[in-house]
Amino acid sequence: MEPIKAAIERARHQRNSGEAPGFKKRSPASAAPVPNDEALTGIEYTHTFQHQVSRDDLAANRVIAQEKRHAFADAYRMLRTQVLSKLRDNGWTTLGVTSAGAGQGKTLTATNLAISMARNVKHTVLLADFDLRRPNVRNLFNYEREGGLIDCIERGLPVEDVLFTPDIDGLVVLPGGEAVDESSELLGTARVSGLVQELRDRYQNRIVIFDLPPLLVTDDVFEIMPQLDSLLFVVEEGKTRRDEVARCMDLLEGKNLIGTILNKSRDSQSSYGYQTPYY
Repeated sequence: MEPIKAAIERARHQRNSGEAPGFKKRSPASAAPVPNDEALTGIEYTHTFQHQVSRDDLAANRVIAQEKRHAFADAYRMLRTQVLSKLRDNGWTTLGVTSAGAGQGKTLTATNLAISMARNVKHTVLLADFDLRRPNVRNLFNYEREGGLIDCIERGLPVEDVLFTPDIDGLVVLPGGEAVDESSELLGTARVSGLVQELRDRYQNRIVIFDLPPLLVTDDVFEIMPQLDSLLFVVEEGKTRRDEVARCMDLLEGKNLIGTILNKSRDSQSSYGYQTPYY
C-alpha cells in the first residue's frame, strides 16, 4: 500500500501548490452569498417527500455522519471542513465523488460527506445519485419508493417529484431510480445537462454532491465531469491497485481534483468495518 499512499501524497501536493493544470476558480460574483447561521435552521420541506429512517438503520448501512459522538463521524467532519474550505475559496457549489472501480466506497463517502455538510447550518445539501448503472444511494437510506433521476431523464418528470428528505435537516436526496445499461448515452443528452444546471442554480446556498460512476468501468463519468466544479477521488486500501490509481490520475489531469480519499486505511482505527476517510 505504500506506493498508493505515495501517489495520494503527490496528488495532495499538486492540489495544495495550486499548480494543477486547468485548476479553475468560479468568479466571485457567481458564488452564492452565505447567510447568517439562523437563516437555514428549522427548514420545512413542504413539497419534498419526507422519508423516515432510523439512526439504527442508517448505522447498519454504515451511514454514521449524523452521529454527534462517533469516531468515524469525527473523521467525516474533518473531511467536511477541508472540502468546504476549498469550495468557498473558489466559489464552487458542485462536487462529484468517484473512484477507480465499483465497490470502493465512493457512494458511502458521498453520502456521509453530504450528511456532515448538511449539519453546517450555513447551507443546504442535495445528494444526487448519477451512477445510473449501479444506483445505490437510495439503499443506504432504506428508501423503496419508485422514481428517480432516470425518470426525469427518460420520462421528463420534474426533479421535485422524485426528491426525498431522510429526516436529516438540510439534506435532500435525488435517487437514481431503476438501473439502466445505456447510461453513457443518457448522461450525454441535453436534458441531463439541463438537469445538472437546474440542480446547481435552483437554490442559493446549496451544495450539490454527485455520486458519480467509477472512472475505469464506463465512460459515463466523463459526460458529467465537465459540468461540475470539483471532484473527490476515493481509493480503497487493499483493493484499488497502484496502476488503477495512476490511470485515474492521468484521466483527472486538468480537472479540479480537490482531494483523494484513502478509504479503510490501516492508519485509521477502523476495526468496526466503517469507512474512515484519509484525506
